[in-house]
This record gives sequence, structure tokens and C-alpha cells, in this order.
Amino acid sequence: MADLAGDKSNTKARESEKKPKESSAESAEKVEMERMETEAAEQSPADQADDEGSEVATCYCGAPRKLGSVELMCGGCGGWFHSPCTTANVGKSLPFMTCYQFYCKNCSQTTAESFTKKQATFSQVVYQAMANLTCTAQQEGEDRPEFSKDMDIIPFIEKNWDNMTSMTRRTKLTWHKTVQNTMMKEPELYTVIPDEGNEAYFALVNQDLTKIAPAYDGRAGPSGTQGALETATTANRSGRTKRRGAFDSLPVYSNKKNKNDPGGGPKLPPHGYPLEHPFNKDGYRYYLAEADTHAPNRQAFDDSTEMAGKPIPGYLYRVFQGAQVLLSMHDRALQLKLSDDRLTVSGEKGYAMIRASHGVLSGQWYFEVTVNELPEPSAVRVGWSQPLGNLQAPCGYDKFSYAYRSRKGSAFHQSKGHHYCDQGYGEGDTIGFYISLPKPTDRKKWLPDTFKDRPLVKFKSHLYFEEKDSVSDAEKALQPATGSQMIMYKNGECRGVAFTDVFEGMYYPAVSLYKAATVTVNFGPDFKHPPTDQQDYRPMSEAADQAMVEGTLADLLYHVEHQDKLPDFV
Repeated sequence: MADLAGDKSNTKARESEKKPKESSAESAEKVEMERMETEAAEQSPADQADDEGSEVATCYCGAPRKLGSVELMCGGCGGWFHSPCTTANVGKSLPFMTCYQFYCKNCSQTTAESFTKKQATFSQVVYQAMANLTCTAQQEGEDRPEFSKDMDIIPFIEKNWDNMTSMTRRTKLTWHKTVQNTMMKEPELYTVIPDEGNEAYFALVNQDLTKIAPAYDGRAGPSGTQGALETATTANRSGRTKRRGAFDSLPVYSNKKNKNDPGGGPKLPPHGYPLEHPFNKDGYRYYLAEADTHAPNRQAFDDSTEMAGKPIPGYLYRVFQGAQVLLSMHDRALQLKLSDDRLTVSGEKGYAMIRASHGVLSGQWYFEVTVNELPEPSAVRVGWSQPLGNLQAPCGYDKFSYAYRSRKGSAFHQSKGHHYCDQGYGEGDTIGFYISLPKPTDRKKWLPDTFKDRPLVKFKSHLYFEEKDSVSDAEKALQPATGSQMIMYKNGECRGVAFTDVFEGMYYPAVSLYKAATVTVNFGPDFKHPPTDQQDYRPMSEAADQAMVEGTLADLLYHVEHQDKLPDFV
């Protein structure tokens, strides 16, 4: 037995000598290969399809994709399959649908194809309509097709409603406006094309239709655009959903003891506004807040042990008022490019708007804009806008803004243009904007809002008052300011009165740009072409000091009116 054991031992030794020893480098390479294989296996099919150079399975027939026909993307291998080549019952449908789940024979656990159609939201119906219209136009040879809401998009949806969604058809024509609002609020998906009248035109930002994929792993719209067509919602305890603010998940600022920083917040950059900040969008507006050192019970709140870690009441803070009138960092469309001095702005893609940091409620005011670059087919609209003016649209698009257009010299309000002067303006021109506003009829509107009753949210260590837009209610409450005027100037020459009896409200200088236009604003006090026919006007640069005075008065009135309602923190 000992001899047999020895023979077996010698045999194993001889076999081990025949195998080449694995070097340390080869061993490391083997480990790295195993790691890469594991990561590839864990990667989602849509991610694999997005990787440049990766191989994706093709249809059973081996033929390439046929854009314009109904195709299904497998959630397992990421391959595209022609609908006739599958056994999937897609029912009524059009190409470029995104609301389904499909697994091919090779990826299905039962070796049989699996197909489930999902309910398409209204936003997804609009996107599917735009994709199909774009595909047809591209097949007809158009390079970058654009479509009219009334002449193209609405008729297409009406004709193909049952093929795109199982939602009940809309009987009221208000859904026509919803179509336009849907595209206006999705700058990542749609481009607004400048109009030559009252019509609005739209185009897909991404014209590569091969990137449109089903909503696997939270994807929707173009492949790689996470949740671009999904409404931001959060489930409550009863299972229903409700609309969220852009920063509802962030904690509010709690009181932290910091003897070296009595204001209770981080320092601001030289221009007075954080470089990282929330933008006004998705129906919510944000106002930078600073500690109100004159607020009642401020010290009591800081010293209270019971309030440690709890939200700070809004009345202990006030809206930050910058010392200079500049273009706003946050009250602008995201795609606009703002210079470091916040006086020059450049456009990109479709029409988008930016407002100044300060507005005016009454009085006579003036500012200038110089057009630096205006290559074809760029366009510019400049004028005045109230806070609720749509940032993803040209100035003059809605009831809250008024504009003077570079093309044809038209003046616009509520998307309706009227002949204002014989010529427009272009590169090198300096355009002046004068406004005259009487005192609001309601004395309660003589001062700006304090926002002390609004909730505070924290973003990147700074506090902001958050306010939800109520556009429909604000539109119903609009009243004309009798005797008000807006006058435009070109290189010092008065173009006449553009608008009279405009709606009451706080008006901000506003610039909207289409494509690669670039302009520089001048809020004064020194102007290149001051209005010689106006004597009592004030430069917009003085609005900063006035805002501080009016804001302080509004805060004091709030404290006086609520002095018996404020907590003691004892």
C-alpha cells in the first residue's frame, strides 16, 4: 500500500512538471479578464447598445433595421427585430413607439418571445408623432425637418391617436395647447423654430432616429436620455403620485451653531450669486435667501436647544438683493451661455430667454442691448418680461412679455406680431428699451413679495425660497396698467410707441436668442444712445438700490403684521 501511494504521488509530480507554470503577469491578466466579463454581464442591454463599437444582435432574418417600419428592441440582447419577423401581437401601433417590453426567443426564459405593451403618456404620444413626421420628411430628402403645431403635429396625432396610445381621445380642444406646452418644456428633446408670423414650428433636437429606444431601465425618448419624457413624481403612502419640486428631496436648512458666521450660511462669490444653483424651471421658481438679522426671535432660535436640527422658519430669512443689475444666473433657459461679467449672452439651438436680476414695478426706466453676432439663420427678440414669462420660448410669446424682433422689425406679444417699423436690426446695432409704468391700482402691490411665508430648500450649501408657478391663476388676475408705454430705439432713433396699457406687474429686461446670436446688455448709467426725447427716465442700474429699499420695507411690514403670530422658541 505504501508503494502504491508512492507511485500515485510520483505520477502527480510528473504531470505537474509537464504543465507550464502561470506567470504573475498572466495571472493578473486572467483576473482582469474575469472582472471585465463580470461587468459586461451586469451591464444593462441598453447600456451595451450605447457602447461605441459593441456588437448588438440583429433580427432573426439577419437584415438591418428598417426605419419607418414597426421594430422591437429586445430588453435582453438589445437587438432590433422587425415586427413581421416576430410572433408579438403589437396591435395598433406606429414606428418609434417607446412604451413596451420585448424579449426575443434567445433571451426569454421560456424560449418563446415575450411582448407587453404599456400605456403611452401624452408626452410620449407627442414624441412618437414628431419621430414619425421626422422620418417621413427625411425619406423625402429634408435635412432638418421642422413642423407646425397646427398644420402638422395636431393633424398627425388626431389621425393616429388609436395607433399610439390606448388613452381616451380628447374631446376638448385644450389638448392642442398641451401639445405646444409639452414641447416648450422639453428643450432636451425639441427645438423651437423662429416664426414668420403667429405660427410656431418645432423640430427634434436629436435627428438620429436610430437612437429612439423603449423605456428600459427608466429610459425614454432618445437612447441615453434618462427619463426625458417622464413626469417627476413621487409615490405617497396611499400609492398615488404627486408633483414634486425640483429639490423636494433635499433637506431644508437647519440651525447650526456657528459663532463666526452669524448669517448662518456660506459666503457668496464676488457677483453675489452662487456658481452652482437651481434654475427656474418645471413650474418652480427659486430665490436666493440670506439671514434676516433684524427678524424677531432670531437669536432665540439660534440659542434654542429644542429647535436644533429642525427646519428654519422662512420669516428668519429674506430674499437676497444683489448690489448690481446683471443678467440673471438662474432665471434663464439652461442652454443659454452667460459671460463671466453677466452682461453678454449667447444662444444655442431654439429660442430661449434670460431675464435681468432686477425688475421694476413703476416709473420710467431704460436699458440698451448691442447685437454682437447675428449669423444666419439666427434671430433676436428683446424687451420686457414679468417673472412668469416662458423661458423656453421667445420674448413676446405669452401674456407676460413684450418684445421687439430683429427680423422685419416686428413687435410681439402673446405670440402675435404687428408691424412696428420698416426695418429690423442686426450686427453692430444698439437697441434701446424704454418703459413707463404707473403705480399699480392695488396699493398692496406697491412693494414686492417678501417670500417669508415660502418654504426654504437647500442646494449646494445655499438656501433658496421655493415658489410654485400658478400661471393660469396669474393670467386671470392680469389687469391693464392704464397709461403705460413701451418704446424702442435703434441707434438712438426712436421707433415710436410699441405697446400701450400693458399688463400690471414687475417687469424685467429680457433677451431671447435663436441659435448662435450673441448680445451685450448695458443697464447704465452711461448709455451709448440715451433717449433724448425722454427726460425723467432712470437707468436700470438704479433698480438695484431701489430693490433693497423696497425689499426692506416689505420685510418690515411682514414682521409688523405677524408680530403676534411668530413663535418665541423658548
